Amino acid sequence: MTRRGRIASRRASRGWSLVELAVVLVVVGAIGVLLWRLLPLAPQVAAGDLAGRELAQAEQALVGHVLAHGRLPAPEVRNGLGVLPVDALGLPARLAVRYQVQPSLTVSPGDEFRPLLPPDPVIDPAAPVQTGFVNGLDFCMALKGAEALSLTGMDNIPTAFALMHGGSAGHERMATAAFALPGSAGLGERRVLAVGPGEFASRLGCPDRVARAHGAARAAYAAYDVARVANEYQRMRAFAISVAEMNLENAETAELFAGFDVAYGVFLEAVAILQEAAGWPPDGLAIATGIASHVTATIQLGIAISNLAAAVEDLEAARADQLVAENQLAAANSNLQRMDTLASGALTHARVLDEKGLEP
Repeated sequence: MTRRGRIASRRASRGWSLVELAVVLVVVGAIGVLLWRLLPLAPQVAAGDLAGRELAQAEQALVGHVLAHGRLPAPEVRNGLGVLPVDALGLPARLAVRYQVQPSLTVSPGDEFRPLLPPDPVIDPAAPVQTGFVNGLDFCMALKGAEALSLTGMDNIPTAFALMHGGSAGHERMATAAFALPGSAGLGERRVLAVGPGEFASRLGCPDRVARAHGAARAAYAAYDVARVANEYQRMRAFAISVAEMNLENAETAELFAGFDVAYGVFLEAVAILQEAAGWPPDGLAIATGIASHVTATIQLGIAISNLAAAVEDLEAARADQLVAENQLAAANSNLQRMDTLASGALTHARVLDEKGLEP
């Protein structure tokens, strides 16, 4: 056995010393004093935690009701007091929380959110359309309209709804309790949860959803405008095809006339030669006339051959222009199809966002 082990063995056989017993008694006494001071606070802490949990549960139920129905529920009247409608919210019946709300937020707001969308190229290409889905986005507009409204006891501070919990006093002892702002001196153990229109809109995600829906509507209109530009460009390319076809016909006609001019020039050359031949035996006037006719026929034949060459070049250029116009028209048709697809997709996306509302 080691030296430390022998010392521990002797101490164990000897028992506790007076100093050690004194230290233990001091520690036990300190713990007792702490328990004596803290135990009475435990029910209050538990009641406060319970009130906070129940108010948070009620608030989440109200958010769910708005997402499902596009409005807040109206208070349920019990003994002349407005309380939270636990049955409509699917909450426990024991949860008797006082509840007040802006009346305008308890009814369906109607179709107040109507982003302007471009015409549907298939259904109604004549005029712009507006969506007509009634959902949480319309409630967001109703919240915006309630930004200047307050409730009883809220000191004219804009409030969408307010909840009041009795705390450790219990729900049944709030019959004469009045609403007041959270943290007010006269609340005592009561807990109040007041939510303003702007704060509630943020919790619902209204700013993001409304901005996305409006952005989708603007994007749909931009895509529609691009598609219309593509349509005008396609019409111009189709007109260019008509011009190219007309130029080709003119070139073919010019070539035909140039060929006729060449043939006529050859004919004149033949006539001039005959006139010169008719002047033999030598006849000065006949020979001079034949020479003049020959010179004129030669000039006309040269001009006709030059015109024919130019007509052939023009015809080749017209054919090349027509091929270019056909290729441009094909590209314009392909681009128009892509732009129409983009516009239809953007319009569908905007309608889906508006129909979806505040749903995740």
